[in-house]
Amino acid sequence: MMDPVSERLKQHYGNAFATHGATARGVDWGRDDDVRLRYAKMLAVLDGFEGGSVPSLLDVGCGYGGLLDYASASGVSLRYTGIDLCEPMVLEGRRRHPEARFEVGDILDFGAACGYDAVVCNGILTQKLDTSIAEMNRFAGRLIPRLFALCRHAAAFNVMTTRVNFMAPNLYYRSPIEMLAYCIDQVTPRVRIDHAYPLFEYTVYLHRTGDGPGPA
Repeated sequence: MMDPVSERLKQHYGNAFATHGATARGVDWGRDDDVRLRYAKMLAVLDGFEGGSVPSLLDVGCGYGGLLDYASASGVSLRYTGIDLCEPMVLEGRRRHPEARFEVGDILDFGAACGYDAVVCNGILTQKLDTSIAEMNRFAGRLIPRLFALCRHAAAFNVMTTRVNFMAPNLYYRSPIEMLAYCIDQVTPRVRIDHAYPLFEYTVYLHRTGDGPGPA
């Protein structure tokens, strides 16, 4: 049975895509410049990767493969797998990128045959719709460890920051201090947070032993 939060997100993004197609509005995002900045922050998960080959990347909530569009345009080679709840988005991703793998499914139930060098989750933990904060916190508590469990090098996700003077009722805000403490205590001590870019959010990077900042 699908998680209730996943079910709401599936319906919401399915409606957006049906209305606006393969555009920023089709995945309920803002300006194209903001979208590109988020993609750049997701690809920063590969910083320090020394695998000696093209890295494998799992894009959770991949939509129509916009991250792969951006990576290709930026000269970043990936062995790309995308997973999304919205079948029309996945079909569009397959059409645009027949060389990549796109799957319809819920990451909480995704039975990956092997891990990925990097796992990214761009936007899922910024949107809460009409879900309660308590329910979103529970959902995040399931999703974040799952992202990390599937990565060999690092995982990345973004969240709306509480360091703002206005909060939209449909978005999911979480204190970066609280999130840092949660990740260190429950996921891995090798955590990096980027709160420095000009959007009302931050990106969290979870590193495996030997990668990223901090003691080995």
